[in-house]
Amino acid sequence: MKFDLASLVRQRRIPRQRAVVFRDIVPPAIFASNLFQRVYAPMIALWRRYAEQITAEYERSLSALTTDAPADINTTLSAADNELQRLLLLLTPALRDWLIRLEAWQRGKFVAAVLSASSVDLTTLLSSGDVSETLDQVLAWNVNLISDVSAQAKQRISNAVFAGLTARTPAREVAKEIAAATGFARDRSLRIASHQLSSLTSQLAAQRRRQAGIDVWEWRHSSKRHPRQEHLARNGDLYSDNPDMVGVEIDGKTVKASPPSDDLPGIKPGCGCRERSVLVFS
Repeated sequence: MKFDLASLVRQRRIPRQRAVVFRDIVPPAIFASNLFQRVYAPMIALWRRYAEQITAEYERSLSALTTDAPADINTTLSAADNELQRLLLLLTPALRDWLIRLEAWQRGKFVAAVLSASSVDLTTLLSSGDVSETLDQVLAWNVNLISDVSAQAKQRISNAVFAGLTARTPAREVAKEIAAATGFARDRSLRIASHQLSSLTSQLAAQRRRQAGIDVWEWRHSSKRHPRQEHLARNGDLYSDNPDMVGVEIDGKTVKASPPSDDLPGIKPGCGCRERSVLVFS
């Protein structure tokens, strides 16, 4: 449900300031850790378990110089794929629960920020249903990401095994390559979990802001050690997706047009930047 927060404030009191900047909402890293542990780690554990079987099968095949080795290993790889599909049925509810918890946390922080800045309580005006479409999209996207990481791990393991059989590579060397494949899957999953936290909280922040009729927002840089320089340069700048607000001066800052949708805070891979709402009283 959309509403005009500025009007709600005026009903309570006459604003003394031209604009009110809400406090920054920084998502805790524990949410990313929980996403990794509950949703991505089980997929990695599956491939580590099958990696041990494939390594043993490779060693047996190499020592026996059998001709049926590729068929045997392909069967094992297919079994891993089948088990992953069953696992996804279990991971999807865990992922949905994570999304529900994160949305509730972000909504609570937004309500608290508004209450602190304006003395207006939005508790009864906001609900998870307002952003259900976004949550469903993120759910589907993460299921695809799990499958994609799994497919890459499988491909790397397959390449290591079949190249090894062709070259008669010692089993210990192939075992290292297989371990590296599962390590790659883990590292990529950790990056995904971190980015999904930043991306979703940024999307929710923008949706809640628009829901409250707030057109202006401030770019907050993540302060990461290796930032995008263009993002660092935007720190503290004001933006708006309302053309009527572009060019307006607020507290000595000129409002700029919002960047493209694929370059908003928290959207690009690895970006931890955020937006915080600026309530402007005309």
